[in-house]
Amino acid sequence: MEHQMCHLKELSRDILADIFVRTDGSTLASAACACCELHDVARDQSLWRQLCHATWPSTALEEAQHVISSSPIGGFDKFYANSYPLILHAKGTKPMPFKCPELKTHVSPSELASLVDVYYRKECVLSRILDGIPEAMNFSHAKDSEYNWNMNSNDSWRWYSNCPFKLELLSLDYDEFTGFYNELGYANNEDNNHCHGHDANDYSMELIESLRLSWVLLDKKKGKSINLSSWKPLLVQRTWPFHGVYLIHFGSIVAVEESLLPHKLSQCTIIVRCKMTEGEGCPKWMEICMQMEDLTGASVSRSKGLMVLNHALNCLQSSNHLEVEQGFHQYEKKRREMMKKKQFRDTLIDIFCVTIEFTVFVTFCYYFFIF
Repeated sequence: MEHQMCHLKELSRDILADIFVRTDGSTLASAACACCELHDVARDQSLWRQLCHATWPSTALEEAQHVISSSPIGGFDKFYANSYPLILHAKGTKPMPFKCPELKTHVSPSELASLVDVYYRKECVLSRILDGIPEAMNFSHAKDSEYNWNMNSNDSWRWYSNCPFKLELLSLDYDEFTGFYNELGYANNEDNNHCHGHDANDYSMELIESLRLSWVLLDKKKGKSINLSSWKPLLVQRTWPFHGVYLIHFGSIVAVEESLLPHKLSQCTIIVRCKMTEGEGCPKWMEICMQMEDLTGASVSRSKGLMVLNHALNCLQSSNHLEVEQGFHQYEKKRREMMKKKQFRDTLIDIFCVTIEFTVFVTFCYYFFIF
C-alpha cells in the first residue's frame, strides 16, 4: 500500500497557524492528533486563546483574563474542551460516583465565577463576568465581622442559607413588572407557530430562532468549568398584560446525590426577561438570573444550590444539541408523570377525608335523632 504523506508538513509554522486560527475547536483538536508536526502548532495556546475569545467574548474581558490566568485550568484548550459541550441528561444515566473527596468539601461562593455571553442574530450583544456569588460573599464577610454580626448570627446565616437560590447577573428597575409566571412548558416551534402565527407584534419565534446564551461556570480553585446553559431557548413566552415583554428560559438538568435532593435531579434555569420594541435592533435586557428547582418544582435553597453547582462540574456532557434537547424532554416527561401521581394521591386523600367527614356527620345525626 502506498504510504500517505501529509502535505501540510511542507507549510511553515506561521502559515499553519494562520490556517488553524480560522477553524473551530473540533477541527483544531483533530489536527493536533494527526501528526507530530501539526500537534505542536495546533496545541499553541495563543490559537486556543483566540478561539475562546471568539466563542466567548466574556473571556477577553480584563477581569475574566485575571480570573482564568490565576486558576489551575491547564490552558485555554482545556477550558474550551470543558466549556463547549453542554450538560447531558439521558434516560437511565446514573449520577457520578459522589464518594470523590472534592464533592464532600465545603463549596465557597468566592471560588465560583460565571462568564455569560448573550448572542442575538449570531452577534454577541452582551458579555459579563460575575466573580463569585456577591450576596453570599457579602453575607459571609458580615458573618466573620464581630462589628456587623450579633448574637443571632447563626440563626441569620441559617435563614439566609435556606432562602431560594438565585444568582443575578443583571437586574434593572422598571416601572413595568411582569410578576411571577405560572407553570410553563418548553418552547416548541410548531406550538408557537400555531398560537402566535396571526399576531404580527409577537416576537416569540424571532427570539427562539435568533437568541442564544452561554453561561460558563468556572471553579477557580479546581480549574474546572462547565456550561450551564442549553444554548437555545427552552421556552419563550410573552408576558401578559405588558406589551413587548418576554420571558425566556435556558438551562440544564443536573444529576445529584440522593442525600442532597430526594429525586436526584435539579433543574438549573437561566431566566432572561427582555423587552422587544419595533424598530430597535436588539432586545432591551431587563433581567438575567439563575434559579434552581427540584423535580417537584420546589425551589432549591442557597446552601443546596451551591452543592448543585459543584455537582454540575462533574456531569456528563455532549456537543450534540439534539441529545441535549431530548434529555430535557425526558426530564419534562418524568416530571409530568410524577405530578400526575401526586395529584392522584392527593385526590384519594381528599376522597378519604370527605368520606370520614360524611360518616361522622351521618353517625352524629343518627344518634341525635335516636336520643
